[in-house]
Amino acid sequence: MIQSEKRSSGALPIMVVTIAAILAAPLLLMFRRSPLLEWNGFERVLYNTELSYQLTALALAFVMIGIVFMLTGREGLSYLSLSRRDGIIRPEPWIGIKPKPSESWKNLGLNFAIVITLVTAIVIYFQVVQGKNVSLDLFPGIPLILAFAAVNAFSEEVLFRFSFVAVVSQKGYSPYLAQGLGAVVFGTVHYFGNPGGLVGVLMAAFIGWFLAKSMLETRGFFWALLIHFLQDVVIFTALFME
Repeated sequence: MIQSEKRSSGALPIMVVTIAAILAAPLLLMFRRSPLLEWNGFERVLYNTELSYQLTALALAFVMIGIVFMLTGREGLSYLSLSRRDGIIRPEPWIGIKPKPSESWKNLGLNFAIVITLVTAIVIYFQVVQGKNVSLDLFPGIPLILAFAAVNAFSEEVLFRFSFVAVVSQKGYSPYLAQGLGAVVFGTVHYFGNPGGLVGVLMAAFIGWFLAKSMLETRGFFWALLIHFLQDVVIFTALFME
């Protein structure tokens, strides 16, 4: 009875957070061209442009955290925990996730972090790097890569994963609803991103689904943030190569 009452009162919050996430996608594209917060402290225009965008995206992520807090209270914000790294794996035989009794998210998270990062590196090589003469600034290039990867991973996980997971879970709906929303919105956004096109959409949709699963089953942010961060390190490294 309590669960059904939570569901009946949860449709509007889910609609609100879904609309907020959908609106965030074109806003990020707009802010990529015209950031609200501009920085011009670096010699390379690329660094200035990226920092300006990341500061703006981070501000948008904190707005989303505020929306989730208003909809769910402290219970929803608990999914931002980085200390929760383990949990029971829900089997997904259709993609080969058939955990043994001794396996948990500590195993699955590490395995997928390696696999997803390697796949991303291969796709990015063929889409961005192949055929170019490349080099990379050790400073400030590498520190900026790590900083931008961390901020970008945090912002996008908040906007397109945490938002759905926190509200859907708190309102008592199926976890597959949060995973589906995370997959559809994140996949669509990446048609214009890196990796892009149809390959980018399919990769991002799967990652959106999988990282939402990680949050739901660990009730935390750790694996989603780490896996996304590793991906972004690969992507920013490729983009910052001259």
